[in-house]
Amino acid sequence: MKQREFFLKRAYFLTSLILAALFAIGWKAGEVQIVHRYRYLALAHKQYFYKVTLPPRRGIIYDRRGKELAVSVRTPSLYANPRQIRDKRKVARLLAPRIGKPRREIEKLLGTPRYFVWLKRKLTPSQKKEIEALRIKGIGFLPENRRFYPYRELAAPLIGFVGTDSQGLEGLERTYERWLRAAPKTLILDKDALGNWISLPTFQERPSPYDIHLTIDVNVQYMLEKELKRGIIETGAKGGVGIVVDPWKGEILAMATLPSFNPNLFQNYPRSRWRNRAVCDLFEPGSLIKAFLIAAAIEEGLVKERDIFFCEKGRYRVGDVIIHDAKPHGWLDIRRIIQYSSNIGAVKIGEILGPYKYYRYLRRFGLGEKTGIDLIGEEEGILRPARKWTRIDLATLCFGQGLSATPLQLAMAFSAIANGGKLMRPYVVRSITDRQGRVVKERRPRGRRRVIGEATSKAILSFMKSVVSAKGTGREARVMGYAIAGKTGTAQKYDPTLGRYSDEQFVASFVGVLPADDPKAVVLIMLDEPSNHAHGGTAAAPVFRRVAEGLIKYWGIPPQLQLASRIEPLPLSPCQGERRRLYKDPSRMPDLRGLSVRRVLRLLEGKGVIPVVEGWGLLQDQNPPPGKRLRRGEKVWLRFSPKWSSGS
Repeated sequence: MKQREFFLKRAYFLTSLILAALFAIGWKAGEVQIVHRYRYLALAHKQYFYKVTLPPRRGIIYDRRGKELAVSVRTPSLYANPRQIRDKRKVARLLAPRIGKPRREIEKLLGTPRYFVWLKRKLTPSQKKEIEALRIKGIGFLPENRRFYPYRELAAPLIGFVGTDSQGLEGLERTYERWLRAAPKTLILDKDALGNWISLPTFQERPSPYDIHLTIDVNVQYMLEKELKRGIIETGAKGGVGIVVDPWKGEILAMATLPSFNPNLFQNYPRSRWRNRAVCDLFEPGSLIKAFLIAAAIEEGLVKERDIFFCEKGRYRVGDVIIHDAKPHGWLDIRRIIQYSSNIGAVKIGEILGPYKYYRYLRRFGLGEKTGIDLIGEEEGILRPARKWTRIDLATLCFGQGLSATPLQLAMAFSAIANGGKLMRPYVVRSITDRQGRVVKERRPRGRRRVIGEATSKAILSFMKSVVSAKGTGREARVMGYAIAGKTGTAQKYDPTLGRYSDEQFVASFVGVLPADDPKAVVLIMLDEPSNHAHGGTAAAPVFRRVAEGLIKYWGIPPQLQLASRIEPLPLSPCQGERRRLYKDPSRMPDLRGLSVRRVLRLLEGKGVIPVVEGWGLLQDQNPPPGKRLRRGEKVWLRFSPKWSSGS
């Protein structure tokens, strides 16, 4: 009996214990499944699922002919599950040299209690191959979109670049961010049976990015940057800016800032290289301003083409300041004031025009205000109100000191002269299209205002053609067989440490219209602080000439054969005896017209000159003319033609 009671008590005890355990388990199960259901679901989800947001594929940037300037390509990114990696030091030591990160930084990432960490975004194919060969458990790869710029440095400050998450940081990439960028892609990762992450398919409706089509022509951009780089090297300049614009539409065909950078590796360059100096930096225009000054005076009817001004033999006092010319001149008409770039002549015209009218025309030409181009960071320039000008201020402003402008402002102001007097709004994006190629936004040429009349425009272009003549300051810009209108500019830079204008630092510039009689392009060349050939006519004009020659060939512009009015009229030799005498005199230019290329080059041997040959056949035109004294190293322009006319 006692034994039976003992067994019953044990049974009751065990039953009570089991019931208590079941109750505790049930209670806990209820707590987990009911009371704290969402908490434990989230914990389980965190252990077995992971959501990764990947950068979206951006729209493509095309040039005007459909060439891709910026595209998105698939590239692998490296991640790790730190909980699967046992020897974290060893893994960090193996990965550090292959992904270019410090070992300690990798160790720190692997030491976190998380299930997913990025180790390196956007690897190269070779990096992925090396890491895969290591067969490290707990690391893997996910495909991402990476921005790629196939033309590297070409137009880089204009196009800009994107960050790690494909957000636009500079240039057009930033300006058109809302069009180029789509919604981010979300990837759901799940663990397989071995604990490795695998991606699950997602069905997200994400709007596609748009593509943008530029006014830029890659071929024109290449010509501009190639010759600008050559000019920087030859002159020892710190840098340079170049712009090619269609004066009738305001389309930017090329925009260069050198030195440039590779947007694929933008982080390896100083931030100063990222700037698009054509719109973000200010320069004093120097003598370029004289074209606007004289245009204003003619438009107001205050001066006429045949008016002459005494240029004081190179020294003119204005208040306590003496204005100088590069060379002393006496009486000059307006054409020669521009041709020789006379500061004194410009000041005297400015005194007739007066500060208020001059200021009004400078504003109408677009100085002191933004051009409205579709780029970020554009500066408006510095142009003080006329009421604050002194007499000396007016004088210095007449040759381009005391105000500042962006290169783009100057290019557009000269475009107004080239197109008959209308100031256009510049732009670099022609259209925006969707993925099916449908145009969703299109930009058309838009005029801002009329600045001068067509008659004044033609007169200024005629004056500017004399700048590119044999006696003009821009003679180095001449293109044989073509009429070029241009203006040179040389501006001293202000030195804040000295508190005055520097005698050693200059900005040399040249703006040319090609061709002058039927403008296809306005080309601006600006060299910053050239150490050799510090003047616009010797530093920037040759760069313009080479760019113009490239454009002529690329666009197939036919030559204008009436060269006699664009070079210097060549007098016929008085007699054969005089002609033979010039052959023998090594210091003077012989009359070579009617001779073959080989014969001409042979006769010029030993004279120390540089022949510049155009065409073939017999010599039609030459410059310098017969009998002129030659200087060693001087360029001799020679145009040959299959048919020779003795009266040309």
